[in-house]
Amino acid sequence: MSEPTDLPFQDDERRPESLYEGERPVENRADRGGADPAPRQDDPQATNGGSTPGTTRLGQLSEPEETETDVLAARVTGPEDHGGMTRLWRATMDLPHWWFVAVGDAGSESPAAAQIDGQMMLLTFTSAERARHFAVQNEMVAPEEDLRAIALTPQELVDTARAYQDAGIAGLMFDPHLSGYFMPTDQLGIVWDAVHEAGPQTD
Repeated sequence: MSEPTDLPFQDDERRPESLYEGERPVENRADRGGADPAPRQDDPQATNGGSTPGTTRLGQLSEPEETETDVLAARVTGPEDHGGMTRLWRATMDLPHWWFVAVGDAGSESPAAAQIDGQMMLLTFTSAERARHFAVQNEMVAPEEDLRAIALTPQELVDTARAYQDAGIAGLMFDPHLSGYFMPTDQLGIVWDAVHEAGPQTD
């Protein structure tokens, strides 16, 4: 597992991009059971009903409220803090969906990615509100615009980790403009198994 890192994105002149040329890796759904589909990008859940949460009437951004993952990421003391890392990744992987800013043409969107320290990272958000906050803050959408977003379950990302690796994605950066912790793509399955095999953890 990787140590959470603070990555202030708002001052970076580089804009997130996608390297999938209109196609994102997807799993073969033929052998999936009756899992609930992720909310579509035009679902009110993804755009919060077409409103602009996290902004005032003047379009000024307000910081999203602190969440459990923020608290847990801040508590991790370093790469040797295995207990703290386990708690953080359990909370992250127990989220119903991970959210991504959609880029590309309608019908062939892909999750936005950006080069961070020389590696391509998926910009991953723990809520739709945080994805919108990032997009508005980085002028990817105007405050009054709806956000095109992609919601995937953590299991979907784990199942397609190899495809993302093959596409050149080195890892996932979670809430990059806030807590900014990350997971290497090749560790997704390992951490998923470890977190779920460990069972509930008590402090």
